[in-house]
Amino acid sequence: MTEDYGGLTVREQEAILEHCLRKGIPTDRAVTFADMYLPDRYTKIPSRSAIQDFRTQLTPKIGINLPFISANMKGVTGPRLARELMSLGGLAIIPQMDQIEEREAQLDAIRRADCALIDDPLTIAPHKTLKEAKVIMERFGINSLVVVDEKNHPIGMLSNRDWFYETDDTKKIFELMGGKRKLYTAPAGTPFAEAAKILRQNKIEKLPLVNRNNKLVGLLTTHGLFYERLYPRATRDNQFGRFLLVGSVGVGEQVTKARLLEVERQVAKGICLLLIDTARAFSDNARDMVVAVKKRFPDLPLMVGNTSCAEGTKFLIEAGADIVKVGIGPGKVCRTRRVGIGTPQVTAIAESAAIADLYGKTVVGDGGMEGPDDITKAIIAGASAIMSGSLFIQAEESEADSDRDDQDGSKIKVYQGSASFAAQKSRLQNKTLNRRRRPEGVAKTVKVVGTVKEIVEDLLDGMRSAMSYLGTWSVKELREKAKFPGRTQTPAGLREGTKK
Repeated sequence: MTEDYGGLTVREQEAILEHCLRKGIPTDRAVTFADMYLPDRYTKIPSRSAIQDFRTQLTPKIGINLPFISANMKGVTGPRLARELMSLGGLAIIPQMDQIEEREAQLDAIRRADCALIDDPLTIAPHKTLKEAKVIMERFGINSLVVVDEKNHPIGMLSNRDWFYETDDTKKIFELMGGKRKLYTAPAGTPFAEAAKILRQNKIEKLPLVNRNNKLVGLLTTHGLFYERLYPRATRDNQFGRFLLVGSVGVGEQVTKARLLEVERQVAKGICLLLIDTARAFSDNARDMVVAVKKRFPDLPLMVGNTSCAEGTKFLIEAGADIVKVGIGPGKVCRTRRVGIGTPQVTAIAESAAIADLYGKTVVGDGGMEGPDDITKAIIAGASAIMSGSLFIQAEESEADSDRDDQDGSKIKVYQGSASFAAQKSRLQNKTLNRRRRPEGVAKTVKVVGTVKEIVEDLLDGMRSAMSYLGTWSVKELREKAKFPGRTQTPAGLREGTKK
């Protein structure tokens, strides 16, 4: 602890003690997931399938329907995984290690995916070719474009049915677009309910929005407007009917104009939450970054990490953090514990959550969770949500390229720790790291086990089972009412239940 940081008050120390005693977490030693066990409790829940409420609140204005956040790691989170996870109710955070231009492109792709209101729709001129249109559509993962004239007046739509079966990429857009179909438009500011009526009555999928001069200013989509019917848990920004956008930025040796410009550019893309991420968040440079961002954008909620102690959590909350990311060294590809630093994750989460609760803030448990048992324990300890890279790198949709195992032919991916040699080499090449450091992470080969949906459903099934044994109907009840027995289990006790 730095000499000029006062640490915890008596009241804060008492809050930690009270929290741990209430939760049945030992106070004489630090514990992690494998140390803790959960005896069954009296329950009125008739069946695990009756448990459907996994909602959790990160800030007063930001809630998610599943307590799962994909890690801001290269190879893990990209637009494809973000779209899938958020359609199910989780949250995804893009890597801050990417160049700002890459982050902007990823935010654009997420922002446009399944969006009800697109405020800057992609367009093409009628004299352009199908080849040029395909380049735009492939880049942003869409299948239609608004056709506009030289004054940006909408004159038609190039939809999927206009070009899907066309083999000649040299054809002009005006030859392909649905010229015989009437182009319906609506004034800017048209309420969603009224727009839905126009779309339904005319059996169209896209509705361009125009201003008083008939210039294109937006686009409403059927898929986006009715998205909640298909994905009722989806993590959406209700104002625009799109996925919730989360930006990310690193912490350098000092706050620079370039770093703040990165934040500014992501705010311009419509982020609702910003992650300020560094391996050592309990530091002056992390605090200075939080203070600078909060001063520039006072209404922007901040998730800040990482720390593994109550003092660090208090330090970040005092600086302006709304959510503190907890965990140093518990992850599968992290090796920071090898230098002696870090707190076992259940204790780290519990003590940090006690401080966060005291100040009306929340914590996210980052790393160390290998399955639904660990996630359940993290939430009981006090986490409002968990962040994981190891669980989501195994998904078909994770950003890492896939390969085939030479021995059994199964699909595999390389999982790189953010501080691994390979990750540092990549960051040196794209100039987001100024020098190579001692690696505190490794790279591992992992098997692809299924889609994001399959992984999430497996985690939820496991959590439902645990919650039914504990008699808790919701994640909120799990966090507030469930507790450990106040003892730890022996290695033999753990092996007894996991050897099968």
